[in-house]
Amino acid sequence: MFKSFFKKKASNELKKSSPIDDNVFTIVCVLVEAALVDNNFGDEEKNIIIKLLQKQYKIKNIEDINGILNKAVKACNESSDLITYTKKIKQNWDIEKRIEVIEMLWKVCLVDGVLEPYEDMLIRRISGLIYVDDKNRNLAKKNAIKKLDNYK
Repeated sequence: MFKSFFKKKASNELKKSSPIDDNVFTIVCVLVEAALVDNNFGDEEKNIIIKLLQKQYKIKNIEDINGILNKAVKACNESSDLITYTKKIKQNWDIEKRIEVIEMLWKVCLVDGVLEPYEDMLIRRISGLIYVDDKNRNLAKKNAIKKLDNYK
């Protein structure tokens, strides 16, 4: 009950103050979950999420990006609910977009140069929940590694 309250509150706040749609907010929440899983949400993770939003979703206004990022961090701290986020991703995005989400997750987890076991496990879990198979998950990882320098 409390989790749904906080999710609705975060979603309503997003709609009032941001041009970013609910699907993108869901993706940002999943990326923030990945950044927080090792208990170290550093500048590298924050910066790559910002750059991903700029490149993937063409969001240029840094105030909008910081606003959605802050709301996503708040939503994740108040209620970590991967099931809800991944359900939305699975329902609203085709397989190519879901593979892109996995690639973005790899970028967030690999940007600091260390892949923690928790991060790897989280990506495996999310991949399963959004129906991205092992082959595509591993391909997304390879692509993320190749492209990571473009985001630094």
